[in-house]
Amino acid sequence: MTGLQALAGDVAPVLGRSGDKHMPGRPDLSELLGQFPPRSGPVSWQATEASRGQVLARLLVPPFTFGCPEYHASMRRGLVCVLDWLRSQPGHTWQDRWNASGAEHDDDWRALPAQKARAVSGRSKPNRYKTDECSHGLTALICAEVIRPSLDWLLATPAPKNLAAAMARTRDPVAFSDLAAACEALAVGEKTRQTALARVAMIMAAKGGLVKDITVGDCIEMHQVSVDAACHRAGKANECRSPFFYQLLRSLGGFPKTAPLTTRAFNVRGQMSVQAMIDRYGIECGPVRDLLVDYLGEFVVSSDYSTLTNLAYVLAKLFWRDLELHNPGIASLHLPPDVASAWKQRARA
Repeated sequence: MTGLQALAGDVAPVLGRSGDKHMPGRPDLSELLGQFPPRSGPVSWQATEASRGQVLARLLVPPFTFGCPEYHASMRRGLVCVLDWLRSQPGHTWQDRWNASGAEHDDDWRALPAQKARAVSGRSKPNRYKTDECSHGLTALICAEVIRPSLDWLLATPAPKNLAAAMARTRDPVAFSDLAAACEALAVGEKTRQTALARVAMIMAAKGGLVKDITVGDCIEMHQVSVDAACHRAGKANECRSPFFYQLLRSLGGFPKTAPLTTRAFNVRGQMSVQAMIDRYGIECGPVRDLLVDYLGEFVVSSDYSTLTNLAYVLAKLFWRDLELHNPGIASLHLPPDVASAWKQRARA
């Protein structure tokens, strides 16, 4: 246990989170998550298991291409660049390779495939147009569910751009038309509308499926993730906390009658259990997950809520989940020297 404590202190301090007090008569967050659990993603699915040729054949025709030859050409070049870069990463599926690539630990990931392309072509200087093309290619891969990035990364990264418009065009045009009509009926401002539709698109990107498949639990998760360190690093804290996306989805009538009326019910972070603090980061190794829960539980009495959530973030996300993404199948805290050294370099970057 002392090794874990030393590890937490070895990482740069992370930003604190809200320690809102529980309001009498309101369900606490653990109860809400028990009543409305977020969807858990499968390890693999059909689209991410497709071959390179199958992905290209699917994405180089409508609805992923449309009446703009310049965009079509740019997207095709970017798609090939991203696929070739991902193909050089370890893993059996495109999602495995995405997880292993390190992209989710880099807010502006576009330099990674662009650097790979420069190495192949022999060019020494970065190409701004190549990074834009990579963004177009990744957007298509996300819309086609070939890869599913995490919510916190989607909130932090500046690319892919216009994800909501792309989702509306390629995956669920009818639902996005209904959402836009609801915004118009409610006379909301343009920025509020764009932010809400972007949040909806991000949930679809991370969880898969259509708008109608989004659950109350997915919205709770989005609300919680939106105030995490990734959002703050991008300088978007106020924008990311915008709650209108939930009201907009609720207005479609697909949520159960027992669903909270507003996101105010989600602001009870002080009552999150230690299990929920760890489980929100999707740790795959059960024994390590249980070890972190037990370790965090030792601090419940002596530590405030902000300290607990910071510690969970460092140990579960920055440490163990990072190791799982870069070392698929890892199941022991006894790390080989090269694995430990690589993790320390990533953590201090």
